[in-house]
Amino acid sequence: MGIIRTEQLVFEYIRRDEEGNVEGITRAVDEVDLDVEQGDFVAILGHNGSGKSTLAKHINAILYPTEGTVWVDGMNTQDDKDLWNIRQEAGMVFQNPDNQIIGQVVEEDVGFGPENMGVPTEEIWERVEESLKAVGMYAYRKFSPNKLSGGQKQRVSIAGVIAMHPKCIILDEPTAMLDPNGRKEVVRAVRGLNDVEGITVVLITHYMEEIIHADKVFVMDKGKIAMQGTPREIFSQVEKLKELRLDVPQVTLLAHELQKMGVNLPNGILTVEELTKELLKAGQSVK
Repeated sequence: MGIIRTEQLVFEYIRRDEEGNVEGITRAVDEVDLDVEQGDFVAILGHNGSGKSTLAKHINAILYPTEGTVWVDGMNTQDDKDLWNIRQEAGMVFQNPDNQIIGQVVEEDVGFGPENMGVPTEEIWERVEESLKAVGMYAYRKFSPNKLSGGQKQRVSIAGVIAMHPKCIILDEPTAMLDPNGRKEVVRAVRGLNDVEGITVVLITHYMEEIIHADKVFVMDKGKIAMQGTPREIFSQVEKLKELRLDVPQVTLLAHELQKMGVNLPNGILTVEELTKELLKAGQSVK
């Protein structure tokens, strides 16, 4: 069993009127099976309302299944006795860092989680230092979070989760409120945690460029998993992604259009460097 597994997961939002009577039911997650191995970098894509954020909240036991089961490191999320262990194993980073930062000083904020776990003081400061260094924010440890940019705040939020030593981090659209530079900062930090620290990453996003380094991609639509595969396999299906109301990276789209014009290029090109190399090869073959 992987570190995260869902089996026939269903979640329904129930709408009620002022008297508490059921007005309607919306199935946000519809029989989803997911298996994430320790150390994987998994991306979950989908347009707004596809169910991806609802799915993410199940991994951290913020929501409980209407039907089906979710396991985190072998623990059932519906088992109350394991709740805090699950939330320690699977840390959550939300869209707005201001909702997650509570300390007046960066290092105090990062140390808040370990302190509440009863970690000894000396070890807390060791964890704060290692966590801030892991996301490139150690130089800002004495700063007030209010003085930081959006990308820097989000990296502090990630450091606060890392300090609790989770096996897995779930990031629910962590760059949605950031500018392009802030997005790059956060994605770089997340990739580093996965590559260097071996932390399992589940990234919820609708920015295609953020997932090209993922090990596996799940695309959600109407609560179901509509596509799954490696980034190259997913981005080889440009027309299907368009049908699901999703964009593709600009370089992938350019390569796709060149293919349609008769240029001999492989499917699923992910980077400018890759496109340049393939265009040079295509040019040489024409000669």
